[in-house]
Amino acid sequence: MKPTDHELTFYLNSRDDAHLLDDCLESLRAHYPDVRVIIRSDGDENPAIGVTGRRHRAEVVYGEWLFCLERGGEIVDEMLRLFLLAPTRWLFKIDPDTRIHRRFDRLPATDCIFGTVQQQGGLFSIQGGCVGFTEGSARLLHDSGAARDPNLARVPPPWAFNAALRSRPVERGLTSIDWVVGWTARALGIPLLDWPEILSEWALTPEGSEGHAITHPHKPAPVVGAVSSSVRHWGPALLVHSAEDNVLAAPIGTPLEVDAQAELDSVADDPNAI
Repeated sequence: MKPTDHELTFYLNSRDDAHLLDDCLESLRAHYPDVRVIIRSDGDENPAIGVTGRRHRAEVVYGEWLFCLERGGEIVDEMLRLFLLAPTRWLFKIDPDTRIHRRFDRLPATDCIFGTVQQQGGLFSIQGGCVGFTEGSARLLHDSGAARDPNLARVPPPWAFNAALRSRPVERGLTSIDWVVGWTARALGIPLLDWPEILSEWALTPEGSEGHAITHPHKPAPVVGAVSSSVRHWGPALLVHSAEDNVLAAPIGTPLEVDAQAELDSVADDPNAI
C-alpha cells in the first residue's frame, strides 16, 4: 500500500533561496495535497518565505541562523524538534531545488534513515537534497542528544573525515546537514538505506525523473562538469553492510574500476560539493 498524505511530513530550510520555493512546493502539492509541510527560515528575514509557504499551506517558522559551524548540529536537532511536535510515520528533509514527480510506491517499514547514499573518507551519509527518516529514527536521533554534541561545533568537526570534508567547516565556517546526520547515525547505530525511488545528487542535475519519485538538484544554472556523488553510481563495492557503518541495500551498478574510489573522493574537492 502506498503511504498516505497523513503519514508524511516534508521539511525545508530556506536561506537566500526563497525564489526556488514556489516551484518545489508546487511539485509537492501536485502529488501530496494534504501532507504536513514545514518551512524554516534559517536566519533569513525575507517575507517571501512566509508568503510562498502560506500560499502552499505550509507551517512557516522564522529562526536563527544555525548553518554556521559554531552552532554544531543544532540545525538537524531543530528540524527533528519541530517534526516531533506532530510526528508522522516518515519525515523528508528536502531542499528548495528538490522536485517531486510522483507518489512513493512504498517506504521503509523498519527504522532507518534513507535516500541516496554517499560516502567520503569512509563515512557514509544520505545526500541532503532528500533525506528520509522513519519516525523511530528521528525520535532516537533527537532524544539521544547526538546532534547537540558540542564536539560538532569544533574545528574541524568529527564528521570531517578527509580533506574534502574539512574544506567546508575550516575554510567557510559552515556545518553540513548531510554529514552531521551520517556521523550521528553511525554513532547511534541507525541504519542508512539506499532507497531507489530517490535520486539526490550534490550538483549533477537529473536529465528527468527517470521513474524516481523525488530528484535533486534543479537549480536555474546547472553546475558545469559535475559528476555523480552517489555510491550507487560507482558500484556495489562501495556500498557495504557492516556493524560499524550500518549501510544497507546494495545499489544497482557495475563493479568498481580500480580508481573509482579516488574519483568519488574528488567529487567534494570543491568546498561547495559537500
